[in-house]
Amino acid sequence: MSRLEDGTAVIGGRSMIVRRSGLPEGPAVVLLHALGLDRHAFDPLRHALGESLDIISYDHRGHGSRASEESFTLQMLVDDARDMIRWVNRPVHLLGHALGGVVAAFAAGSMRNAVRSLALVATPPQSMPAFAERAHQIDEGGLAVPVEQSLKRWFSGLEGLPTYRDAFAYGRKAISAVSANGYANGWRSLAGFGRLELDDAGLPPTLCIAVADDTSVPASSFDSFLRGGAKRREGLQLEVLPRGGHMLPLTEPERLARYLNEHWKVPQA
Repeated sequence: MSRLEDGTAVIGGRSMIVRRSGLPEGPAVVLLHALGLDRHAFDPLRHALGESLDIISYDHRGHGSRASEESFTLQMLVDDARDMIRWVNRPVHLLGHALGGVVAAFAAGSMRNAVRSLALVATPPQSMPAFAERAHQIDEGGLAVPVEQSLKRWFSGLEGLPTYRDAFAYGRKAISAVSANGYANGWRSLAGFGRLELDDAGLPPTLCIAVADDTSVPASSFDSFLRGGAKRREGLQLEVLPRGGHMLPLTEPERLARYLNEHWKVPQA
């Protein structure tokens, strides 16, 4: 990859580190990472997507370079995403992974003219009781046990993948940089959002990607939304990949990139 750099910018009145790669004049893609990770989480996907896009990521509050900003709510994360889209200053393809997908969906719903398309990767379509339970577990007992439980959910059963070793090492490093309060607030953010309105006709073309072996957000979570009885709006699509677990951008970046390039209508060489 010829261009991959971190730069500092004032976004929404805050100094933030922005990680950027690809073609500055290319279609803009903003990537929102999962709970426990940081702006580096998409580096394998950047390589798989190639050079024709302007690919942008940043750290959520409580993560990476912003680990000290450990007191936050979901609305604050959504406001950050909206500020980032304004900073890019042209319509973007918006992708969110897990918590980042929830943030992306709410940001897209409130900035419809600024978001060309929406992609949700391993994103829960609704809050689950387990999210609040995990926040309570951290409040009561700290991070040691929840971190190991998260890593198990993220990577167990994927040891045979060629990407496993690097993905696991990065995942452990990233989650270890998050404070107990920051991680608990991330779970509280997920516990309180309710349900994503994926049938909202005002949303841009939306691709939901689930993974058959994801134990954090099972593909069956989408049954009532996109399979069977739910009303489906034009431009709403579900793809279920066979393998890769919850950390798909780290474990199966090439496969994920193929679906994204088709969704974004990126010309292939």
